[in-house]
Parts: sequence; C-alpha cells; structure tokens
Amino acid sequence: MKLEIHSIVPASREATWALVMDIPRAAACIPGIKDVTPDGEGRYQATLHARVGPMGMTLSGTITVLSQDAESGEAQFLVEANDRRVGGGIKTSMTMKVTARSPNETELEIVSDTTFMGRLGELGQPIIRRKARNTLEEFSRNLSKLLASEPG
Repeated sequence: MKLEIHSIVPASREATWALVMDIPRAAACIPGIKDVTPDGEGRYQATLHARVGPMGMTLSGTITVLSQDAESGEAQFLVEANDRRVGGGIKTSMTMKVTARSPNETELEIVSDTTFMGRLGELGQPIIRRKARNTLEEFSRNLSKLLASEPG
C-alpha cells in the first residue's frame, strides 16, 4: 500500500530537518507510539498501540535510518514491526523530504510503501489505507505543532 502526504510546517528547513532526524522526538508525534529507544547506530526499538477497525494491536519492532542527506533534505527509513497476539506484522519503506518554501515555512513530503503480513493483511484494505493516511496526517500536524512551539 503506497501513501503520499504533503504538508507545510511552520519552521525553517533546518529546524524541520533537525526534528525529523531526532527519531525519538519525531516518533513521539505519531499517534499511539511508545517507548522509542536507541538500538545501535541509526536503529531504534519502538512500540505502537493502534486500532484498525474493530481490532486493537500492539506492534513492536524497529525503525532503521537507511540513509540521510542533510544537503538534499531527504532521508529513507525502514520500519518493521509485529504483533504476536494478532499474528501479523508490517514492513514499511518510507522517504521523508524537507524543502524550504520560505525562511519560516517548510514543505514536508512523506512517501510510504507498506506491506501487511499475516492477519493484518486480511483486514480490509480500505480500512487500513484510511487508518494509515490518518496516522500520517496526524503525525504531520503534531510535528507542525511541536515546531511552532519551539523558540527560533
């Protein structure tokens, strides 16, 4: 399932890039995420509590920074997580790109491609797509709020 989100955040490109690459702080903007901890160079353990339709789940896994280029403002991530109780998991390739629009406005582009495995793959794709889109949009709004609240 591929998703693409574009939003404008109220901060400089540099401040936006710094926050996006501070994985524990940026991840805290994702609804339901808990316990983001470093696990080696460019790798983090995380837990996500989510509800998709009637099913509640706790996905535990890793966020890996595959590449980052501050000059171009682009980073690639791999997210892999499973819920043993539900018997399913996800694998997401994600690219984030920040582009200056003005000194105090930055476009944030998020492109993700997610594969659902096991029972999660059996849920209706429209339900999953809506939940994933809502989650990415809420992440973008929360990131904007966090950047707007920071001085400078």
